[in-house]
Formats: sequence, C-alpha cells, structure tokens
Amino acid sequence: MARPLILPLLLFLNNVYAQTNLDLKPGDTLKYLPQSRKSSWISVQSVDANLGIALFTDGKKMREQDDSRGIKSIERLYFTPEKGKKYEVKIWAKSYLEKSKTAKVSITESKSVTVLNGQFSSDQFVEDLRTFRSIREKANSGLYVYRNKKQIDSIYQQAEAEARNSKNIFDFYKVIAKLTAFEGSCHNYTDLPNHASYYLTQKPEYLPITLKNIDGRLLQDSKDNAIPLGSEILSINGVSAKEIISRFSQYYFSDGFSMPYKETTGFERGMLDKFYMEFGNHKNYVIQYKWNEIVKEISMPGIPLENFKKLQESRYSLAFDKKLLSEKYSFSKEGEDIYRLSLRGFDFATGKEDPAYKKFSAFLEQMMDTLEKEKIQNLIIDLRGNTGGTGALYEKVFSYLTQRPFRDSHYAYTQFNEVPLEEKLVITPLFLSNGVQDKHGLNAYLKQLYPKSIQGKYYWADDKNSSIMPNERTFNGQLYLLVDQRVASAASHLASLIKSYTNAVVIGKETVGGYYEHNGHLPLVYELPNTGIQTGFSIVHVIQDAQNLPDQKKGQGIIPHITIQQTDQEFLDQTDVYLKKISEIRK
Repeated sequence: MARPLILPLLLFLNNVYAQTNLDLKPGDTLKYLPQSRKSSWISVQSVDANLGIALFTDGKKMREQDDSRGIKSIERLYFTPEKGKKYEVKIWAKSYLEKSKTAKVSITESKSVTVLNGQFSSDQFVEDLRTFRSIREKANSGLYVYRNKKQIDSIYQQAEAEARNSKNIFDFYKVIAKLTAFEGSCHNYTDLPNHASYYLTQKPEYLPITLKNIDGRLLQDSKDNAIPLGSEILSINGVSAKEIISRFSQYYFSDGFSMPYKETTGFERGMLDKFYMEFGNHKNYVIQYKWNEIVKEISMPGIPLENFKKLQESRYSLAFDKKLLSEKYSFSKEGEDIYRLSLRGFDFATGKEDPAYKKFSAFLEQMMDTLEKEKIQNLIIDLRGNTGGTGALYEKVFSYLTQRPFRDSHYAYTQFNEVPLEEKLVITPLFLSNGVQDKHGLNAYLKQLYPKSIQGKYYWADDKNSSIMPNERTFNGQLYLLVDQRVASAASHLASLIKSYTNAVVIGKETVGGYYEHNGHLPLVYELPNTGIQTGFSIVHVIQDAQNLPDQKKGQGIIPHITIQQTDQEFLDQTDVYLKKISEIRK
C-alpha cells in the first residue's frame, strides 16, 4: 500500500536539494514529489535495502528502474520536467538483508552526479573473497560437480593473490566472476552492487559501434555508421576479435563447460557495462575491419554513454530477435504437412493453479486438434531464446510428445534444509512474492520440500517428484527440435527429454543448460560484507531424467545433430537459418 511522504523544508546547497532519513517498511511504497523545475538527477539510496523506483507523469508510469542490485546501491534517474505537468517518484524495497527490515532512504536531486570510486583495501577484498568461498562451500550443492577439490583449492589460491593486488572494485569483481564461472552453472549470479556505468566516466569515451558475434566473427551491428553494417570487425585498439570474445566470455555463466552462450551473450547484454570493465573507455577507437574482402582501418572518436545506450538499443539484429520473441508461445503452419510450436519462455505461469497454465493447456489441446484433423506428420518444437521458468509448463508440453511416463528428475538434493550464513542472506523479490520475509519462512519451506537427510544431503520429497503420464493424445510423427545458446533451465530440461526419448532431429547451437544435470529449483542470493557485491546460485542439484547418449558428454548442453551457421549475407537479410535448414532437410 502506498503512503504519501510529507517533506520537511528542503535545503538548497550547491545546487542540491537533499532529503534524508525516510523510513521504508517491507511492502510499503514511498511517494516523492520532485522539487526542482529544472533538468536534474534524482538519486535514491538506502544502506538497508535494494530499491526500485518509478517515475510517474500526471499519474501515468513513464519509467521503472532497478539498475543496481546491491543493498547499499544507488538508483539514478535523469528527470526533465515540463511546465504544467505533475511528477511523482515511487520508491519501494525490492530486497533486503535478512537481518534488516525497516530501511532508511535518502533522496537527492542535483544538477550532476559524481562517479562512484569503489575503493577498498586489499584486506577488505580478501575478507570478501573468503566469505565468498565460505558461502559456496556451505550452501552450493553444485560446487564440486564439475571441479574437484584440488582444482577449487588451486583457483582460490590464485584468486587470493589477485584479490590482494586489486586496485578497485572492478579488479576484484573480475576475480569473483572468474570463480563464479569456474563452477559451471547457468543459474550462478555475481554482480556489482551498483550498475557498472555508475563507476565509469561521463566523458564521451564509449565505443561508437555495436557488435554481434556470429559463429566467432564480430560483425558491425549498427545502421548509418561510418563502418558498413555487417562488416567483420578484426580488432579494436589492437585487441583482436578473438581475444575480445574470449575475455568478454568470463562474465557469463553456463552449465558445465558449454561455451556458445558465454561467447555470444555479452555483445547483447554486456556492452553497456562489462565491455568497459574489461577493455576500458577511450577518447578514440582504432578499428580494423573487413568489408567486401578488403581490410580497412578507421579511427573514430568515443561517444557519450547515453548515445551508446541508444546505439545499443537500436542495433540491427534486435529486429529479428524482437520478432522471434514477440509471443511466449504460438502455433503456426510452416509448409505442406508441417507446423511449428514456438515456446519462448516458461515464465508466464507460476504453477498448475495459475489461470495462465489452464489457458496454455487449452492451447495445447487446440494444437492437437489441428494436427489430428489435418493428419500432420511433421512438427517443429522451437525453443530458441527460451531461458526457462516453471517446471509444470515444460512437463505439460512433453506429455504430448512422449509415449512413456517421465519424471522431473531421477533425484534432486540440496546440502541443507536450514539456510546457512543467514546474516548475509538477501531476501529477494522471489521470496517476497511468495510471502517469505525471513530465514524462518525459508527454513519452513526447505523442510517441507527436502525433508530426508542421507549422508549429508537433503533429498527432494518423493511426492514432489512423481511420475508424469503421457497425455491421452500424443504426437507420433517426425519431430524437429530447434535450440540455440540461450536455451536454459526448464527449457533445456525439456530439450534433454525430447532428444533423449523421441525421434527429434535437433538443430541449432549447444544450449547453455545442461543435458544430464543442472543446479536449479531454488535460487539464494548473498551479499559480501565489504564491497556489497551480490552472489547467488540455485541450491538444488538435479539429476535429470535423460538417458546416456554417445554424443552427450558430462558437462555439455544439449548438442544438436545439425549445427547451424549463418553467413554474412544471411545476417544482412535477417534470414531465419533454422527454418531454412529444415526446408533443406525435407527436400
């Protein structure tokens, strides 16, 4: 429930309006009326909670923001008022440490904002590193799945030396990110307390092009640029494209040893922050590129961060992705005797009692009506871009594709059913949305789901992992399964079942989610005491119901039978090379 703020007299000092010491309780929303009639930054901060903010104009929400993840983080919103309009900022707690409930909130309006320095002592970095390891050892059931103790000890010994030599929070974050990736779980999470751009210069020193990784080649991904769209970028400021891909990949996490997601996703999600953490920002960029088989070099000045944001948000390849991901699920005819079931996410329903689940079930029944009425013998299951969600949704889909009973997993376990290191535990939006506000609620939930302790592991209750029977109506024709490097979690779980137990021809890229096993079900997040860096992981190790296949090794995602590659011209034409490949197969 929103409660209005009655503001005391504001102080006007050095072009700053200051408002401090406001109380925010969990579940409440603060309302703040901007005071300045000039363009200004509104900065909102709490040492007790991670905050979400939203700007309203004449009662209509114009923007919602949660740039920063940490408890002691800042949200900054640039605000340009127009005469005659009424503005309001709403502020709420998105998460908080388990030990803190009521949050003190500071709101500041100012002409400009300072760059955060992120300076800490080497002892503080080492303390956070040791805390980081303690969290993983006590809470993460996936720590030793792909790495043995000798390997873990070795990388932490190296990490401690690097932590002592870290000059700033970026240096230390790189150390922690490398450790996070080494474990091998796509559900792992480690991030700075504040958005990286808050630590970066406000000078025009940002990359004047955008990049797209197409099968290990970096293509220029912006229209109306000095470098032609689709040109292959060979190097930037002397750093080769191969090295850029390799160094960029360390900030992204996959199940086991899968690489395609790690090597591609940074160019879609990390260009606003992690690119500059790794390669710095520069007044000028010397870019070597190849166009029409001719190698050229150009020097281009850096651009302001806001301009680069706009460049990244309008990059050429986004049009194809937006079209692909426009609907969570759809069913379409793709040619004579072939239909496509597209599933772009399993996050549109929370479970079987959700009305959205019932609507999806009706949709699948209508799909079967069409397939049976038209006697269709070919069906495409298109999982591209599907990062997962609710298990009940993928189970429902597979029940129409199999003639055998199946289970979510052979078995699943966690290392505890009482949360360890609770003083560093972050009560996340996931917990809050399910009514869990502290460790007591979480422990009660864990004891219900993981009651059995066998040799130090707490196993998923049998009644939560029952056999799922095939639907009375199942598709018996030829399946084609489309996967890409983004397929994860519940979607990769479905892909492993389809590859394992059907006649599907799997087409695409190795998935980020594992074929045989993964850590999933329930994510926990902790905050490091000095830097405020947050780190999280899913605590349940899941052994999936998938049979051993000769082309599937431990630590791999779902390996396609046919690997897709895209030519430069297909990139420019925005050709759907996956559907093109199916057409070629069926000729």
